[in-house]
Amino acid sequence: MLSKYLMRKLGSREKKAQFFAKYDSFFPKFRRKVVLVVKKNTEFSGNLRVCADVLLTGKKHKIYVYKDGPMPTDLERAIKAQGMRVLKHNSWHSFYHLFTSGLMFFSHVPRDAHISVKNKRRVIVGLWHGVAFKNIESQMVFVAPEKLALIQKNALLYDFMTASSQEDKQYLAKSFMVDESIIEITGLPRYDLLKSTYPLDEFLDAQKQQLERIKAGKKLILYAPTFREHCESHLEQISHSEWHTLNDFMIANNSVLGVRAHPYDLKYAPDFFESLSNIVWLGQDEFTESNLVLQYVDALIVDFSSIWIDYLLLDRPILGFAKDFEHYRDNERGFAYDFSSTFPDVFVNNITDLISQLNLLLSNGIKIKKYSAAKKLFHAYDISADFSSNLEHSIKHYLYS
Repeated sequence: MLSKYLMRKLGSREKKAQFFAKYDSFFPKFRRKVVLVVKKNTEFSGNLRVCADVLLTGKKHKIYVYKDGPMPTDLERAIKAQGMRVLKHNSWHSFYHLFTSGLMFFSHVPRDAHISVKNKRRVIVGLWHGVAFKNIESQMVFVAPEKLALIQKNALLYDFMTASSQEDKQYLAKSFMVDESIIEITGLPRYDLLKSTYPLDEFLDAQKQQLERIKAGKKLILYAPTFREHCESHLEQISHSEWHTLNDFMIANNSVLGVRAHPYDLKYAPDFFESLSNIVWLGQDEFTESNLVLQYVDALIVDFSSIWIDYLLLDRPILGFAKDFEHYRDNERGFAYDFSSTFPDVFVNNITDLISQLNLLLSNGIKIKKYSAAKKLFHAYDISADFSSNLEHSIKHYLYS
């Protein structure tokens, strides 16, 4: 009863951080106790999943997954089936394991596990969930002074981070205000999930089979926009009639348009999607791994999401589409790189032009697209690299010391 009362009292993120800072130093830390920390409004996936596979292969660590919020039942079941333990949010039991963990991996930031003060007996590894193309952390267009101070304070928490290329390394150092010496260029672990040879557990294999049923001999085009903080979702900027026009185009070209919203955006398909035979919702609620989805994608449509940087490794066509380019550049996050010289292909701002570009792709037969300049900028390794091994080699000092 006392435990439940205590956790209710620590309802806010701030209070949890204060509680953690006050008591963390009293607990021993065990390097073989590893916690993989998931951001509250995302799911266990990507770099954390591949990191878990690396750790589970050795079977020398007790591995816990923590999220300060509810987790889908089927995902929790799959995590347990792999041999990991799920830490419930708002539980004294979970706080105990956080306190005593000697090694933590983050897909986002340490405050997702309520850490605000460095403990020298614990190693903090940042596996930032993707290559930044839109601005992040200290480089965002508008950063309040108190937010900047928090980022600067959090910079002291990290022991190690990974990056995809030299340019990505430099941008991460600048964004998180950390020294470049703690960042190693390994390629992102999640790139291994782009490969059909990557071993899948039962949970992901079911998703793979579902993707095969959706594709069923058709071309699969994926539209994967990012979220908006200061205006309506880009999915909602597309009118019903425009969605129907896209659907008709897909039918005529024996193709399917998959739509994958950002985790911060729409969680479920709009109701009218049920009337669109060749447009399917591929949201994170059902398909947890973006790069597993990308295995089956013949061409990708993006706005300002960095998912196209992963997709570069597959040498397939990329198109840009957004109706609100100027708004996003000036009032949302802005871009980490010069957009016009970095985005690898055509970028359009209306449905008519988008369909014209898709027609060119499909009528000529979708061909390999190398995008060499963009690849050179964002990737130190090509798809043949063993990204899991790169990660293991980079963190082995922390794993076995």
